[in-house]
Amino acid sequence: MRITFKLITLLTAVAMTCSCGNTKKKVAPVASGTDTTEVDWKYGWTVSASPTLDMDALKEHQAQYPERWKATFEYLKGTDLSRLSPGEYEIIGREVYAIVSENVPKEEAECNFEAHRKYIDLQYLINGEERMGVTTLDKVVPIGEYDEKKDIVFFKPDAPGLYEVATPEVFYIFFPKDAHRPSIKEKDGVSVKKIVIKIKI
Repeated sequence: MRITFKLITLLTAVAMTCSCGNTKKKVAPVASGTDTTEVDWKYGWTVSASPTLDMDALKEHQAQYPERWKATFEYLKGTDLSRLSPGEYEIIGREVYAIVSENVPKEEAECNFEAHRKYIDLQYLINGEERMGVTTLDKVVPIGEYDEKKDIVFFKPDAPGLYEVATPEVFYIFFPKDAHRPSIKEKDGVSVKKIVIKIKI
């Protein structure tokens, strides 16, 4: 009787040990470092930004006014820009509006640097090409007084700057600290259709 009891006890212990050894442990899920998704700051618009864009300034303004930037890029993405006639188009009243123009780029000597105080410029060539220059305000010399009504001040063109050929493959964003020099002729006989979206500071 005692031997039988001991045998049963031993078999029970062995069975429990084997059972415990075969129990699968539940592993807590480990958060992946790639789980976070980078915010699409262009809201799906596929055109590339110029390397001259100050991303820190853009992120700061987008954090303050996300609705303005969302409206801007959704307008660019969802509008057939080639069908727009020259003129002004309100996107969010006067907080965000577009100016469409058609012209022939000018000779370099005719183009001055310019800057704005109330609005950020997003400039994009719908078709054509032109040279676009950008520099900082500390490098330019004003030609005249700031025109508050037109929100513009011009500067002499002889300041050192970074120049690129603007095409429909790239867009530019200029903040009030950026003196920019658009509309410079790159090739003879090439006309340009451009949209400039004004985003209020």
